[in-house]
Amino acid sequence: MTINEAMVLQKTIGKRVTDLQGLRNQNAVEKNTYYRLGMDSDEKRREEIKPQYDPKLLDKKITELELFLFKVDTAIKRANAKAEVDITADMDKLLAPIE
Repeated sequence: MTINEAMVLQKTIGKRVTDLQGLRNQNAVEKNTYYRLGMDSDEKRREEIKPQYDPKLLDKKITELELFLFKVDTAIKRANAKAEVDITADMDKLLAPIE
């Protein structure tokens, strides 16, 4: 895989992690509200919340993707650290003030 391909994949996986985190945080439940007639206002309403996804499996998937992102980021940085650019430059002359 080239560095550019890895960076594109990294971005795509990062978006997927964000989507899954949103699912875990708020959309992973089914919420039903039941109303009963003829009772006090506190007893009229009852909410039932059911998880739509197994929170442990969802967290496991997010962790797997985050670990992959860590490995890709590390590999890209390692590859960039090894790459050399053959340029000869006189920094004093290039950065000298205008006279």
